Amino acid sequence: MSAASAPVLDAVPQPAAGAQGVVRTLTRIEVGRLLRQPVFIIAVLLFVLTAVMGSVNEYANADYVITEGGGTESNLDWPVLPAFMLGLGGLIAMNRVTKGASRAGDVVLAAPASAFQRSLALCLACLVPAGIALLAGVFEFTRWMVDPPVQSMSWGEFTSGELAAIVLQGVLAALGGPLLGVAVARWWRWPTAGAITAVGLILWSVLSGVVRDTSVWERLLHHTAPFTLVAYNTEGVSWTQGGNHYWRFAYLVGLCLLAAIAACAHGSTGELRRTLVRAALIVGGLTILALALTVLTGQVGHYGPWDPRWTLS
Repeated sequence: MSAASAPVLDAVPQPAAGAQGVVRTLTRIEVGRLLRQPVFIIAVLLFVLTAVMGSVNEYANADYVITEGGGTESNLDWPVLPAFMLGLGGLIAMNRVTKGASRAGDVVLAAPASAFQRSLALCLACLVPAGIALLAGVFEFTRWMVDPPVQSMSWGEFTSGELAAIVLQGVLAALGGPLLGVAVARWWRWPTAGAITAVGLILWSVLSGVVRDTSVWERLLHHTAPFTLVAYNTEGVSWTQGGNHYWRFAYLVGLCLLAAIAACAHGSTGELRRTLVRAALIVGGLTILALALTVLTGQVGHYGPWDPRWTLS
């Protein structure tokens, strides 16, 4: 550890006694580092700005005026915001935070903690973007129930419970992205690994979103992606994707847990490593089961009702 880092270390609060105290202390440090991370700050500001602008200008309730060329408004696309801004932004931010925490002389390494505890603290810090997404999701869902976007494409195709699950899928994307960022930083030390992973997720989600699930295999491709839209809308077609959104919620929970387990497994040994491997096998099996139930249950893909007002000329 360099001499220059010593004054900084003196200012770091020492961990409380016990493993839980160590993790709590490290988590506070990592949350602070995340909140100061430039990529995360920009992602949160863009998320808030885009959400506010969409709420003011593009909420297709009963009073919404449909204009010529307006074509494909769908407030059911709302989960794109937390998934893209907080999920991908959080992935890159937590990837950088994790790499910074692993550098020699970093203040976090001064704490007498194991690799598992440090990784666990980083995973707990990922609850920050998820919490922001949850607050926004609660607001959006409440508005859907109080003042429904009845002129939105695909509105009326889902029950209130399914709508809640759809909103929460965006929240899980805001959690899973940062967790994946931690796992990638732990296992893949290449400097641009986080950015490459983010690009890969974007391409995967785009591919799954443009597929109309007219068969079980297409529905499987659609739902394997960590994030995908619930409908495929153009100015001439409204296609509601099939599948069970409750089981898809469980599938995404499984992906988040697998990312956290992968992050915490790095550097583990002995009984802890064996425990994490067993946990990964169990969670992995349940995640595959949830994906299968997502694809095989629920509604099938179908054309949604078409309103001529969407093609004004």
